[in-house]
Amino acid sequence: MLLLLRRYEQYRYKRGAMSLNSVKLTPYLLTQLYPNKLVVPDGNTSASPKQEDKPQTPSEMPAWKFLGNNEKKVLIGVHYDNAVHLPDAQLEFLMQLLKACQLSLNDVAVINLNNHPDYQYDELLRYFQSQVIFLFGLTAQQFGFPFEVPQYQIQQFANYTVLHAPALEVLQPDKAAKTQLWAALKKIFSL
Repeated sequence: MLLLLRRYEQYRYKRGAMSLNSVKLTPYLLTQLYPNKLVVPDGNTSASPKQEDKPQTPSEMPAWKFLGNNEKKVLIGVHYDNAVHLPDAQLEFLMQLLKACQLSLNDVAVINLNNHPDYQYDELLRYFQSQVIFLFGLTAQQFGFPFEVPQYQIQQFANYTVLHAPALEVLQPDKAAKTQLWAALKKIFSL
């Protein structure tokens, strides 16, 4: 059968028949075939995507309130009602955890999700370009992920490393909980 197909292709080639690989589509034809999905690099507006397909511009994106510089793309999600980011005692404990992982506030973005009640987790991850997500006092589903995992279990999902643990004020006095968290952090950061 394969031999027959090859002979047919040779026959078509000798007779000057055109294959689909050699069909040339003009820009006009392309815009007519794909009026709502094609983006032409020369700025032709007739081929621009529909309004709902356009990416958000920086002015349309939510103004995220966060602490840190996010240099290593580590997102830390917390939920505190009466704090801009997190209370001082919890911030101090978090900084100790980060130092043990050879990180600082410059390396992470700490976001208090109480300040963003209508957030979409995918927008948040896209904005911060996070690779590692720690959730303290939030479960994966509460954050918006379509799955649930036990505390301290490292979950890989769509190029993200996700870990959730109890709130920082619950972790701090609990030696057993801190031991479990430390074991997970060592795996994530190869310590």
